[in-house]
Parts: sequence; structure tokens; C-alpha cells
Amino acid sequence: MVLKFLSKKDIEKFIDDDAYSVIEYLLRKVAFSQPEVQKESELSGMQITKEFLEDWIAQACDLTKKGAGNYPIDVYKDKKYGIDVKFLTAKINSDGSYRNSQSNETSLSQNFKISGADLDQMFESKKYNKILKAWIKILQSKMRLPKEEFELKEIYYFIFLRAGNKISLSVASVDDSKISNLSTNTSTETSVFVDNFIDEKYGNVKIYKSKKRMELRLRPKQLKEDGMLMVWDFENLYPDVIKLRDVVRKGEIKKHAKEQFKKFF
Repeated sequence: MVLKFLSKKDIEKFIDDDAYSVIEYLLRKVAFSQPEVQKESELSGMQITKEFLEDWIAQACDLTKKGAGNYPIDVYKDKKYGIDVKFLTAKINSDGSYRNSQSNETSLSQNFKISGADLDQMFESKKYNKILKAWIKILQSKMRLPKEEFELKEIYYFIFLRAGNKISLSVASVDDSKISNLSTNTSTETSVFVDNFIDEKYGNVKIYKSKKRMELRLRPKQLKEDGMLMVWDFENLYPDVIKLRDVVRKGEIKKHAKEQFKKFF
């Protein structure tokens, strides 16, 4: 498999106690900034940008950010390892546990080498192995670039999973020597299922015709059951259900702000 998921114990080699506390602090800041709602039905999980997550990992693990723009990694430790930070959303049951379903998708690589017209033609001609071979070249080139530029020994995916107000982190090492072993046995008119990229019990990888990209989806429930997630649980830190105009009219907005700060910090 190209991806090998790390156990929670191995994740702690990157996210030690100090790093965990840094991310917890940053999560509290994000939770604090979520707007109050007027109805309980309007409550949703924390809204976090991928750019925030990149900053968090850089701060927490004392890493260097690659900078804005498209590049295979987001942060790195020179001559050691690079990290591609990803963000997914998972579905939960009423008790907050993960549903037995897949997350939404994250991109592994865009279609930079093949023109859209050529890709459409390959799908129409059912040349699925040819499509996969094209993406193998894209992935190999993508992994080679940061390794050569920063003399990196390893590449990791740091995949954050949002589920309500619970944030989890899975970490997978990327074995680029296995990319050439990718294969496909199942394809449709719109997608190619990629085998040997990830253990199927943890998710799947597909190449999509319409999006012109390869995408990864995870099964968080299985990762959790197998002890492969680090979790920050903020289920008690949802925004208040309140009408702020009424608070202002009562002259209590400063009091409310102090109460909110105390609640989140």
C-alpha cells in the first residue's frame, strides 16, 4: 500500500504533549469565534480553513511552511520529512460517535499532465489502465519534487477529520516506491477505482472524470476502532443559542462577551 496509517502512539512522536496543547489552544480560539445562533437547529461543527491547519502544524511541531501556492507539501523539517495537510468531514451519530460511512473527499493530485479533452476521450474509450498510468506518473513526479528540493527522507499526510465539534488527526506515511504498484479492477464511465493505494477498510481512492483529479476518502470509524486517531473533543463548546440583538438592547453585550471568554478558555 502507498499509505500506511500510524498508530496513536506513533502519531505522538509528532504531536507530543506540547504540540497537542498548541493545537488545543488554537482550536479553542476557533470555537470561540464561531457565531452564536438563534435556533438550536442552526448549530453545526467548527468551521476551519485548511490554511489554519497548516499554520497549526507549523506552530505545534516547529516546522517551516512552504508558503502559498500549489506544492506537494505544506510544511517540512529540512532534510527530514515533509507534510501534506488535509481536512475532511465525517458524519456522526446522535451520541457523537462516528457513523459507519466514508468521509467527504480530499484531492491527492490534480490533472496537470492530461488535457481535459484527452481524459474524456480515454474514459469514453474505456482506457482505464491508461488513465491510471498517467496518474502514476503525476504522483511520482509530485512526491519526487519536495524530496529533491529539501532533501527529505519521508512524506506524510496529516489528515484532520471534523465531526461536529470533535477534531481528530490521522497520520499516514507515503511510500512513493509503491506508487508503481497501483492497479484498477473496477471502473465506471465516470471514475476509476485505484487499488493498492490504501487498505480498503480505511477508505478508498478514485480518479474522477468530471473533477479531473484523484481523490481520497476515509472511514473514520474504523481508524478510531483500530487506535489510529488523535482526538480533540470540544463537544461542550458549541456556541450559545441566543438572540444577540436582545442582549445588546439589555445593555449586557460586555457581560455576555466575558461569559463567552470564560466558557471557551
